[in-house]
Amino acid sequence: MPELPEAETIARQLDALLKGRRLTQVVHVREDMVSGVPDGLAGLDEILGGTTVVAVGRRGKRVILRLAPTGQLIVRLGMTGRLQVQRAADPVETHTHLRIAIEDGEFELRFRDPRRFGGIQYIEDGAGKDATLGIEPLEMTRIEFRRLMEKRRQIKALLMDQSVIAGLGNIYCDESLFAARIHPLTRADTLSLKSVDRLRNAIQSTLRRAIKHKGSTLMDYRDASGEPGGFQLRHRVYQREGEKCRTCGTLIKRIIAAGRSTFFCPKCQRPPRRRKTYAIGSPR
Repeated sequence: MPELPEAETIARQLDALLKGRRLTQVVHVREDMVSGVPDGLAGLDEILGGTTVVAVGRRGKRVILRLAPTGQLIVRLGMTGRLQVQRAADPVETHTHLRIAIEDGEFELRFRDPRRFGGIQYIEDGAGKDATLGIEPLEMTRIEFRRLMEKRRQIKALLMDQSVIAGLGNIYCDESLFAARIHPLTRADTLSLKSVDRLRNAIQSTLRRAIKHKGSTLMDYRDASGEPGGFQLRHRVYQREGEKCRTCGTLIKRIIAAGRSTFFCPKCQRPPRRRKTYAIGSPR
């Protein structure tokens, strides 16, 4: 499933391709993939036709086209979504749910999503911030992150919660926890301030490295040019069960945490210590 680095890669590439260019016509749209627009194709074409792309950015795992004179087109990539600029003459792949002609129509912006966990949303400028999304991990300060880590929650589940931190998913949670030497079952509020600061640095450095290598391709992900990412070749733990840790040589293990397959090194990431409990009246 595309996470922050994949969405950021696509946003940067589309910004270079689309910034300042005019969207002329919505050629095709699957209506049940769109929200915020009445009348399906006709409604979306009326809204987008003639608009200019001011910039392409990202919020969490979502790609956002900012338009002029007004409005934003938000694309949720879901598990298998691809957002690419292609020649209009290129064959249209199955499961292509949106096609928007660019300027003279030689090129199109296409959104393809076989499993349909993604979606498209149009909002007007001034609609307000999405309250369902937490802070941006690349922008969070040390103080902000320390406050988040005061919660009595399993660290993996907390990092995966999009209402807390927007953009982290299974891959980069596992990779960041390994880099910070923190076991995924550790409770967040038991971490020392030193460990918390180390985790914040690990999250940000891991995400920046992944963006540099254009994300991770494990199955479906492709960037805006149709190319796979390269960061999967640099994974330290994710989907490496039974392989040797690149740091200490111990075999990588897999457990279930936060309802997801979770990969870690049992030597580099020591399990949390169990707290002693006492019966009332017993000597301590």
